[in-house]
Amino acid sequence: MTLLTESDPSPFEVVNPDAAAPVVFVSDHNANAVPAALEGLGLPEGELGRHIGYDIGIDRVARRLAERFAAPLVVSGYSRLVCDVNRVPYSPASIPEISDGTPIPANQDLQDADKQARYDALFHPYHGAVADLLDRRMAAGDRPLFVALHSFTPTLVSAPADRPWEIGFLWDEDAATSALAMRIFRSLFPDACVGDNQPYSGATPEGYSIPVHAERRGLKNLCLEFRQDLIAEPAGGALWADRFGDALAELLRTGGKG
Repeated sequence: MTLLTESDPSPFEVVNPDAAAPVVFVSDHNANAVPAALEGLGLPEGELGRHIGYDIGIDRVARRLAERFAAPLVVSGYSRLVCDVNRVPYSPASIPEISDGTPIPANQDLQDADKQARYDALFHPYHGAVADLLDRRMAAGDRPLFVALHSFTPTLVSAPADRPWEIGFLWDEDAATSALAMRIFRSLFPDACVGDNQPYSGATPEGYSIPVHAERRGLKNLCLEFRQDLIAEPAGGALWADRFGDALAELLRTGGKG
């Protein structure tokens, strides 16, 4: 089964593919596109524009950072509801049947062949692009810092408590790099509300990109979460990209490469 047609977007985009910066960015939940064959996943109008469909505002942040650091950036091309490229294939959250209280009609009771078609069309090409980029860099003797960029909603329907953090640093095996990055960020922006493994922990087993692409290669890494209401508009996106960029520049200056 071939899921994508010539009229569908690419499953990934690589910005600055040949750049030799000391950092590589990825954005797993960058877009909210749905293959035409899946007819919007059967969702009501507007649902794909909510946080369940993609990481609101992160595309602007990611591209601004890639431009500032003249660094490679790999972005996904489709909604996390079609196939979440930051989840292990065939795990429950990989192709969710429900997301923050919203049922996803086209994801109900899928056969393995239907899931595999989505992985073949979207998941494997995206991760192949990330792996190829990192392998080329490492073959040339480089060990770039791997930075995964995400955004989070200030409130969840399923857990309505406020999420006050403005920026979160998620970590698991590479606690040291996140600790240094947080210390730098707080020194530059002492009034910011910084989440240390918030709004959730980087040690949870759901994530895919950091463990597979960074930890298995022994690369230092960061996983960032920006609060969506702060970056949804251009001015806010630029502000928070620049704030994190200032901290990242200092981190790289003090030896934050892999």
